[in-house]
Amino acid sequence: MPETKITDAELLAGARALQAEAADVLRALRLDKAFAGFGPAQAVGSMVSGLMVWRDVDVVFTAPHATAADVFTALARLAGVPGLTAVDYRDERGERRPTDRIEDERYYLVCRYEGPEGPWKVDITIWLHAVDRPTRAEAERLARHATTEQRLAILRLKQTWHRSPHYPYRVGGTDVYDAVLEHGVRSQEEFSAYLRLRGLPADPAAGE
Repeated sequence: MPETKITDAELLAGARALQAEAADVLRALRLDKAFAGFGPAQAVGSMVSGLMVWRDVDVVFTAPHATAADVFTALARLAGVPGLTAVDYRDERGERRPTDRIEDERYYLVCRYEGPEGPWKVDITIWLHAVDRPTRAEAERLARHATTEQRLAILRLKQTWHRSPHYPYRVGGTDVYDAVLEHGVRSQEEFSAYLRLRGLPADPAAGE
């Protein structure tokens, strides 16, 4: 899967444009109104760090007392937002939770929204346990402290890998960040070597 040949300036400008577009999408969705009583909607991930290469934004709530019925009531309010075209609802409690940690029980929604510039995927996580989660703080730290060289390396790797069949479940953004920030990776070749050492798929174009 060859990298798109764009300049560094274009790559950085594209990330800034997507970040601004994501903020517009969240304003249009008015999630705090739809999910009233769930606590504040908190954007996390690449929208916060500014390391965006595609139209995908993550939002979390912490609502320990939320029920499935509460979520569907919120979805009924959200359904009135123009541009919302689909929602995938998942009850990830008990054995269905995404990790072995009981505190990672959640309701998880994948929304599709048609923005003025193109379609967006909006992931909404409703955590059912109030524990410290460093996701937002880590994204803010990246926004403040990542050098231009590091940002460009991350953006180029994410641009290549986000279309891979391995992304994000076998090779994901966490791998990219660790490789670039902690191991000095700057190129696709170096990232492939990093992945091979960890027994992970090293070719973004290869299937399972």
